[in-house]
Amino acid sequence: VFWGLFEQAGGSINLFTDRFVDKAGVPTSLFQSINPIYIILLGPIFGALWPYLNKKGWEPSTPAKMGLGILQMGFAFVVLVWGANAFGAGAMVPVIMIFVFYFFSTTGELCLSPVGLSAINRLSVTHMASLMMAGWFFGTAGGNFVAGLIGSVMGEGEGGEMTREGALSIYWSIGLVAIGVG
Repeated sequence: VFWGLFEQAGGSINLFTDRFVDKAGVPTSLFQSINPIYIILLGPIFGALWPYLNKKGWEPSTPAKMGLGILQMGFAFVVLVWGANAFGAGAMVPVIMIFVFYFFSTTGELCLSPVGLSAINRLSVTHMASLMMAGWFFGTAGGNFVAGLIGSVMGEGEGGEMTREGALSIYWSIGLVAIGVG
């Protein structure tokens, strides 16, 4: 679920940004660097957060962290839709909404990905660790397949083109599903 939604960033979110976001002349391709920048900025914070919470006795379990990751991914879509609709149906979406989307999807990634990789490594029998890690990445590949399926329904508007309202409707639905799953 998480990777199917997260990987919209390289597909439908990128197209949405290109067509319906007020980028103030900034090339759409530049927005693909937001997630890596957030990873660099927020990674150390999350790296310190879990040990700090552990010392206090408040650290969530591995499944809870992963659930938080999915919840945040859903919240990223819901906030994007809310922000886009707040400015009217005909208006370009303010660029800040894309930054907010990437913020929540990145914090979700930081809750899910390193925690999942660590869990696979920690819980695997030594001689099966590589196979189990391959299974994790196979799940990521499955998420990319799901991302393609979700992206394919974005073109069900007029003449097979993505429409603002159609995309927002799908984003709202997948956001709510992710929040429910999380």
